[in-house]
Parts: sequence; structure tokens; C-alpha cells
Amino acid sequence: MSSFNEDLKQNEAKLEERASYVIDYAKKLGADECSVGMAGYQGLSVSSRDAEVENVEFSKSSGLGITVYKDHKKGSASTTDLSTEALHNCVQSALAIASYSNPDEFAGIAEKELLCTEFKDLDLVSESKLTADDQVQFCIELEQMALDKKAQGIKKTDGADFNTGIYTGVFANSNGYCKASSSTFSVSSLVLLGEDDSKKMYRGYSSSIGFGPDELFSKERIVNEAIEKTQEKLNAHPVKTGVYNVIFHRNMVSSLWMALFGAISGGNLFRRRSFLCDSLNTQILNDYVTIHEDPFLKHKIGSRNSDGEGVRVKPCDIVKDGVLKEYLLGCYSARKLGMKSNGHASGTANIDISFGKDHTVGSFDELLKQAGEGLVITSLMGQGLDIISGNFSYGATGYYFKNGVKVHAVNEITIAGNLKDMLKNLALVAEDLDDRPRMINCGSVLIPNMTVSGT
Repeated sequence: MSSFNEDLKQNEAKLEERASYVIDYAKKLGADECSVGMAGYQGLSVSSRDAEVENVEFSKSSGLGITVYKDHKKGSASTTDLSTEALHNCVQSALAIASYSNPDEFAGIAEKELLCTEFKDLDLVSESKLTADDQVQFCIELEQMALDKKAQGIKKTDGADFNTGIYTGVFANSNGYCKASSSTFSVSSLVLLGEDDSKKMYRGYSSSIGFGPDELFSKERIVNEAIEKTQEKLNAHPVKTGVYNVIFHRNMVSSLWMALFGAISGGNLFRRRSFLCDSLNTQILNDYVTIHEDPFLKHKIGSRNSDGEGVRVKPCDIVKDGVLKEYLLGCYSARKLGMKSNGHASGTANIDISFGKDHTVGSFDELLKQAGEGLVITSLMGQGLDIISGNFSYGATGYYFKNGVKVHAVNEITIAGNLKDMLKNLALVAEDLDDRPRMINCGSVLIPNMTVSGT
């Protein structure tokens, strides 16, 4: 075992020991139940601007949060001081807060029978051997390569960055659960400034992410993508108000699915604040759409063995053939709904969206061709979703296409509809999957006949 892995395992063991100590201390002081989360982070962030080093920052932090339950009363406290005295004070503060809380019969930690007891190796760690100088050099080369290309419309760079880090966390509760895990990340990005014919300036960027530096895109790919994204924004203008075929680009389509997941999350459901209340086992999508979740995929950014409450997770179909099969429940929301937690206290993990072969096209260009004419949405702005009614209205940018070919960039428009209808009107999906690590795996999708407000 390498020194890096040995140090990692030792650190995880120390966190588990410390978390267990805090649990025992809280029980000693009279807590009926309690849970503890501890985390440590260490990272190196560098950036450049105008092809010169701008910032080099090393960060290291740690902290603990505890939640206690006494007579169905809940209290929480946190600290960044992990000395024994500070931990004692943190526990005492949580218990003091609980004494002033109102009792809640639904509050409490996860039931013992729901807790995860088997832990798969999900391969979420890759060692970075890059120095600060290496990361700075990478950033400077990104900027210099972009400038050397002298691409049309590209005025200058607006900076590059490169961040690496490792996160180690442990969750423990008084029902005997105590498990630490670690993950690493490497991220690099480049931002460019473009100028169009009217002298308006636009930003475009590209980024790459992986568990380790070796998994990042090549500098050439990052630069070319940043240039393309900047150029596609130039000379933008609104379209006329009307009804359009709208394609949510693969980089934006997750906004639709995240809105759906919000509508089926336990917190919104038990509060009756969702347009999908009472929708379990009913048709919410077309019968050719299935949403599958697999938290056990190796070396994937969303993989995990348990949720944030220690509840075991499992592969499942959240939606099968258009029918909603699972609400997203943590322990508290499940109890409020008279159900059991299904391991979604931390949301979803590794989502794959499939439309069936009759509603799937190969490439993005084929999707444009089949749609014929309409708008491609590449960014959304604002907070435009009413989760209670499903009303959906966002400012948007992208481009107008006709006969399957881009005509001009578009800005200053608003797209509107009702999310419930939009989800049932999903017509086609392209197989233009992004090869960046993503929590939601889905290509660009077509929604016909959406209302667009422009000029």
C-alpha cells in the first residue's frame, strides 16, 4: 500500500475514533439518540490571469457537527475546534438547545435495520503528485494557447484556474453506525472574453473535472471548447415572441431533472408543497422514459454506500416506463409520510435517463435535423420555478436554428411553461452524452411547442 493510501486510512480511522467518542459522551450526558458528522478538507488552488500567476492558495480545514435528541426534542451544534474540551462544549450546547426545543415525534436518527452494513470499494480516490508550480504552469499554458490561436471574436483571456483537493468525512450515530470515506478531485477551467460586431463583450468558458489530474481533458480540448462556447454567444439578439421547438442542450438538461427531483423530495411532499404530491405509482412521464439510479458505479462522482443518515442505498428505477416508483425520502420525511427512508437523505446519485430506441437519435446534429426549426437553450437565468404549481419561467440564452442548422445566437428571451406538461412532452433525446463526470447522465432533449417571449 502506498504512503498516500496508508495516510488516508489512518486519517479515516482517527475520524471514526473521534466521532465514536463524541457519540459516547453525548449518551453519557443523557442524549436518547445522537448523530455526528466530521469532515476534513485539504486542497491547493491556483489561478492565472494575462498568462501570469494570480493566486496560489493552500487550504486545510476540519469541523464537527452533532445533533442530539432528548425526549423527542432536537438540538444541534457545530465546531471547528476538535480538541476534547471543544467537543465536550459542543455536545453540551446541543443538549442545551434541545431542552428549549418543541418535541417532535417524527424526529430521530435512522432505524437500525435501515443502516448500511456492507461497504463497497467505489474507487473515489486518485493521488495528485502535482506541485503548485505544475498547476500554475498548466493555467498559464491554457491562456497562452488560447491567445496563440487568434480565433475570430476572441478578445482576451479572463483567467484560468486549477484546483486539487481531498475530502474525508465520517458519519456516526448512536445506533452503531460509524463509517469514514474519502474522495479526491481535480478541476481546471479557462474563461475567455469575446467581442462581437457591435462591440458587446461576452464570456465563454470550458472546464474539466476528474478524481485526479490524469483524468482531465487535454489543454487543447479545454482551449478549443472555451473558444467555441465564447464564439457561439457573439452577435446575439432576441427572437420574436411565439411558440418554438426548444432543445435543452446536454449542459442544461439537468435543470429539468433536478426540478423533477425537487418535486418528488420528501420535504416538499410532506409539506404539500409540490405539484407531484400523491403521484407515487402514477404516470408522470411518457411511457418510453425511465430514470435509473445506481449509487454503486465505480469511479463515479455520485457513488456512495449510504446516504447522509447512514441508510443503505441501492440501484433502483425512480421512474419506470413513465411511472413514478420512488419518492426521494430521508428518515424524517419518510416518517411524516408514513413510509420508510429509501436512502435519499442526500438526494440522488448516478442518474441515467433513457427514452427507448424509438425516441432516441444518435447525434446532436440529428436532433437539430429532426426538430427542423427552433431554439437551443445553453443557459438559464433566475429562479423561475414554482414547485407548488409547476409553473416554469426562466430567462435564457442559446441560439436559433432552422433546417437543422444554427442561424444566430439568441439572448434576452424568456421560456415558459408548466413543468408537469414539459416533462410529459419530452419528445426526443440525443446520444450526445458529456464525458465529464456528472450526477445525471442524459443527452440533449427536445420539447416541442414551448412559449418563448422575445421581441
